[in-house]
Amino acid sequence: MASRTVQYATPSRDDYNRLTDDQKTRVGEAFDLFDSNKDGLLSYEEFRFVLRALGFELPKATTYDLLVRHAIKPTNWPHDQDCPPVYRLFNLATLQAIAGTLIRQRDPREELRRAFRLFDVDGKGMITQEDLRRVSKQVGNNIPDADIVAMVEEFDASGKGGVDEDEFLRLMLSKK
Repeated sequence: MASRTVQYATPSRDDYNRLTDDQKTRVGEAFDLFDSNKDGLLSYEEFRFVLRALGFELPKATTYDLLVRHAIKPTNWPHDQDCPPVYRLFNLATLQAIAGTLIRQRDPREELRRAFRLFDVDGKGMITQEDLRRVSKQVGNNIPDADIVAMVEEFDASGKGGVDEDEFLRLMLSKK
């Protein structure tokens, strides 16, 4: 019985190379954080955690497909034996390539909607002065109250007491 040699395809790093330095740093930090045994490789579960940390909630079928196509067998695996997907691992270069592609495919509006929800934790449909105070304290950037009031008043086009999602999107997209 002849053994099968499985060739794993390394995905293109073109998209990763086009990311900003900040985006590349976030990918690297997520890899380091979830590489629990610090061997420079991620198990399938660690890989899924990294993707979640980067803001991707991919269906299991999609991540499993990435595992089958791009993960490599461990170095201690017998070279003449096929390695079942469950034992395969992701190295940093492969994660960078996959994350780069996913990040570049993101819809900027959906990213901004996700950011909006980080401020609007109560789901009231607007970012209020209280939301800005809370986030300001959480990030340790205590913005003076007068500045918070001025920000909301400036961008609250309809005078409802907060910045709604459409106003937030217009504001953030005009900055690009």
